Amino acid sequence: MIEVRCYHELADAESFHEAMNALNLASARPDPFSTFEFYGNFLRTIAPVPGSAPPRLWLLLAFSADQLVGYLALKRSVSTVMGRPAARIDLLTAYTADSPHLVARADSLAAVRAAMYSYVLGRKGEWSLLELGQQEADSTLLPLPPQATSGGCTFRQWPNLDSASIAIRWQSLAAYFSALSARFRSNVSRQMRTLFAAGDLQVLASSDPQTRALLFALYLGIESHSWKARTDAAMTGERQRIEYYTGLMEEGQPMQIAIQLLVLDDVPIAGLITGAFDTGLYALHIVYDERFAHLAPGSAILLLGMRLAIEGRYRFFNLLQGFGYYKTRWLAQMTGHQSLQIYRNGTPFYWRRELGDARRRWFGTVAAEGAPVHRTPHGCAHPRALDVTPCVNAGPIRILRPERCEGGDR
Repeated sequence: MIEVRCYHELADAESFHEAMNALNLASARPDPFSTFEFYGNFLRTIAPVPGSAPPRLWLLLAFSADQLVGYLALKRSVSTVMGRPAARIDLLTAYTADSPHLVARADSLAAVRAAMYSYVLGRKGEWSLLELGQQEADSTLLPLPPQATSGGCTFRQWPNLDSASIAIRWQSLAAYFSALSARFRSNVSRQMRTLFAAGDLQVLASSDPQTRALLFALYLGIESHSWKARTDAAMTGERQRIEYYTGLMEEGQPMQIAIQLLVLDDVPIAGLITGAFDTGLYALHIVYDERFAHLAPGSAILLLGMRLAIEGRYRFFNLLQGFGYYKTRWLAQMTGHQSLQIYRNGTPFYWRRELGDARRRWFGTVAAEGAPVHRTPHGCAHPRALDVTPCVNAGPIRILRPERCEGGDR
């Protein structure tokens, strides 16, 4: 028999810290966003939704004979819906992590999943909406139990942004570049010549804790001149976002953070923050100076990330969500996601969804309230390619001069 315990303070689950991380690594899909340390940093820096009270942690731990066999990190928040207070339970790291999921070993997954749903659905009086966003077709949270679609509950789905990941199967950046489509490769080569001719081009890169702070400050300076500065995707838009990324660089965090900057005539024009974990490299944030958009520095810095993934012998380079039309040009495989939504009938969230569905039937598809919006980068240029000598190390910042890409058309 599996017992589920709910923790509202992460500190209360500290004794299971190592067991959670070991279970994550032993699961079918280990990832840095399901670690105890990541949860801690996320909770310290989470910003409440405007008009809502700060969310409360619902960390569900599943035990069999007092041994941890699974866990699921949720949060509960209360907001005003149709003039009444209504509670939503959703995944703790929704729209921050890549595909948040139930963590369990394959041999106990079905039993753990059933116990988790039994616990949450047994407390329907504490929520109006249970929303499990960013779920793939083979999600560990599927299939849903029968009580999710009966007994006073209604199930709906809503499309989320696809995620992108490049499976690393090349031995060098030149080999990867040669695998791009001929037309795209030709455009990349032509545009890269423009970048190299623009001035003195250098790369600043480091994964050393003492020097990342300096690179991070320069990175934020680039963002102030980027298209992201005009959107809620900007890191500098909220203090908590800067603290979130600063926290990821602290000692003990699961990812090895590296920052790379592209510098033209002593001016930083693009940057990339990556996190390495287990067999994967994650592109956590990318930015470029819009004033230099005609030189495509954003695409150049993305190629530096790809070079790091190849030379680091990672199995994949995860580009996270959104902009699939752009990422597929770089040979990324897109994975579809859905939000699994379980409504308690008669509650404010339920009636808002019913009215929204009726409006879409009558007037066509419109954005649902609270649904994520796909943002198109302003002035996004066509991708370009760049190859550099190895420059990310565990020591101080290194400044190197890039070399021209030898692969593909010129």
